[in-house]
Amino acid sequence: MTAGGRYRFVAVRIAATVPLLLIVLFVVFVLVRFVPGDPVRGLLGLRATPELVAQLNAELGFDKPVLPGYADYVGRVAQGDLGTAIKAGKPVSELIAERAEVTLWLVVAGSLLSLLISVPLAVIGALRRDRAADHAVRAVSVFWLTLPPFWLGLVLVTAVALPTGWFPVSGFGDTFSEKVQAIVLPAVTLAIGLAPIQVRALRSSLARVWQSDFVDALRAVGVPGRRLFWRHVLPNAVVPVITVLAVQVSGLLFVTVVIENTFALPGLGEALVTAVAQRDYAVVQGITLVSALVVIGIQLLVDILHAALDPRVTMS
Repeated sequence: MTAGGRYRFVAVRIAATVPLLLIVLFVVFVLVRFVPGDPVRGLLGLRATPELVAQLNAELGFDKPVLPGYADYVGRVAQGDLGTAIKAGKPVSELIAERAEVTLWLVVAGSLLSLLISVPLAVIGALRRDRAADHAVRAVSVFWLTLPPFWLGLVLVTAVALPTGWFPVSGFGDTFSEKVQAIVLPAVTLAIGLAPIQVRALRSSLARVWQSDFVDALRAVGVPGRRLFWRHVLPNAVVPVITVLAVQVSGLLFVTVVIENTFALPGLGEALVTAVAQRDYAVVQGITLVSALVVIGIQLLVDILHAALDPRVTMS
């Protein structure tokens, strides 16, 4: 693809996200309308004043038909207004900004650690294909895949954090060193959940590229094996793994809910569980919307990376 074609590819992908964003906003908006009973009364209680009920109905868009209410909701979101967290007594956007740091630490640290685990294991499996080392890598991957995150988190707390005292069992800390200590075990829990699929994807991709015609041609002209692998095979095999990692990260909100509650981390997952329990619907809407926007952004970024890394990418 030419440079102009790449720019057009990126522009089309960005434009395609606009209707998707509008659909996501509509789904998030109508989500609360399907709650059984009166969601506003359920949130405020039976003793709430009619003025307060009317105010929250207007904030959630319940005082208007669906389409006019949706239009108002889109307008507020465009201005950064996600409503007010009733229980916390602050704007939802402020609450999300406070909690997002913890979740971001967990996702970034867990994803990086998963790559540090999966890439060496996949390389070993691909270079020793169908040998003892390859069988061991696949066995470890299958075993890790069966470990539930909440169970693994509890094991790490019981077997590592409590006996050694090196890592806290709850909270996030204030200083950089305290945050690093607090995120280590949750990141390990997340990484062990992500790594098995990455190992299998990269191992298969490496094996496929290793058997391709261009690799045979490079071997024929005398390119050394180590240089052939690191400069030609691995870069061509890593593109599918980017997609796998993006899909995994896109679905991490549900995993972080479990991990954050296991380690009592004050992140978005913990805030979502609390908001559902308290029927704080503005917070549920806000976190759901932000999570959906992150997923859309990640998929757009992956499309752009594919266009940059793979010359075979077309507009189709």
